[in-house]
Amino acid sequence: MPPLVRRIALVALTLALLAGLQYGAQAALNPYFVRILAVCAVNIMLAVSLNLVNGTTGQFSIGHAGFMAVGAYAGALTSHALDPRLAPHGALGEAAGLVLAGVAAVLASGVAGVLVGVPSLRLRGDYLAIVTLGFGEIIRISIESIPFLGGSQGYPLGAESIPAYAGLGWLWGGSVLAAVVVWNLTYSSHGRALAAIREDEIAAEAVGIDTTKYKVLAFAISAMVTGLAGCLYAHDATGGQHLEPGAFRLDRSVDMLVMIIFGGLGSITGAILGGLFVTISLELLRGAREYRLVVYPMLLILMMLLRPKGLLGTREFSLGLLRSVLPRRRGAAS
Repeated sequence: MPPLVRRIALVALTLALLAGLQYGAQAALNPYFVRILAVCAVNIMLAVSLNLVNGTTGQFSIGHAGFMAVGAYAGALTSHALDPRLAPHGALGEAAGLVLAGVAAVLASGVAGVLVGVPSLRLRGDYLAIVTLGFGEIIRISIESIPFLGGSQGYPLGAESIPAYAGLGWLWGGSVLAAVVVWNLTYSSHGRALAAIREDEIAAEAVGIDTTKYKVLAFAISAMVTGLAGCLYAHDATGGQHLEPGAFRLDRSVDMLVMIIFGGLGSITGAILGGLFVTISLELLRGAREYRLVVYPMLLILMMLLRPKGLLGTREFSLGLLRSVLPRRRGAAS
């Protein structure tokens, strides 16, 4: 099969699966499982975006919840303003509203990523982590201080709600888009430059790589993907369609870090597995309220003892990797 035909078939199959999620899964599945699938999709986007900075580029950001907040509020403000005009057009109007909200969220979070990245990414290690942590807290506190955004009570105020545009198809479509964008960047010439910075920044500068430009590029793209995740989180049809600044505390950034460390820094498929692990494990431990904060860290400590580089390390999941892990039969080995 020619490569072009194979790509077209893959895109058509993906769109068919997303349409099935959008219109079939929500009708066939229990609302509880639909909600879990929705949270999985958002967490995959967050993990993949942060992995671009912390894994591929080798920087250390712990303030990505701030970019998520920027995207969530920018998207919510856009859709809330456009909804009266688009609502009469039915599903087409909802799709247009969500796309426009997503564009606004991506642009706003991308600008925020550049504003933070240009002055801060000249720093390294712990200093960069402190700056990004401060940025995330500044964003959250600023939102709480703006009456127009609802302050600490959340947005929107009163009985109104954010339009419930994003069903499962849109949420998982966003996660597929995020993974494709980050994958194409990681395994391109630009991605090789980012990997060189991760391995040895001084050596990368010596061979002519503009390390500051590439770090800002990675930071901005990561922020844009995180902002898209925030926008879909705000419009999640399985959620409450209400944003609260408390949802973007440091805990959210720490959860993102856990996802990529569990899956393996530098592995995109590992980040996806990490997003699924965090979502499902926290949900399974929901019943053990008093033991939840004990069992969950113990699982992570055990994981770090057995697999210090994460589940996949820097490798990507593939059938070849699975065959190398599974034990061979004696006849095949001989």
